[in-house]
Amino acid sequence: MTVTPHPALSRQKHVPERTCVACRRKRPQAEFRRVTRVGGVWTVQEGDRTGRGAYVCADTPACWQEKRLRRAFGAQAPQVAAQLAGPTPSPIPMDQPMTT
Repeated sequence: MTVTPHPALSRQKHVPERTCVACRRKRPQAEFRRVTRVGGVWTVQEGDRTGRGAYVCADTPACWQEKRLRRAFGAQAPQVAAQLAGPTPSPIPMDQPMTT
């Protein structure tokens, strides 16, 4: 007698997908760097964080260019680009609200 597993047990684990704000490519969430806005400050986050956020490809330096980030970050794009390319992230004061 063979036992078949319950259909719910044989499903694959859900992998959340996100979209890069620079290139618009959809990928698994783990392949992104998250830029969050909390308390008027932009910060690059590697882990979970609450607050308004945007995702940028972690392994594609072309997505970190200021020109490609302007759509999502507007006037703050140069600071966000510098933070993404830099070795240590630091908070970026936000002068204007995020535009989408």
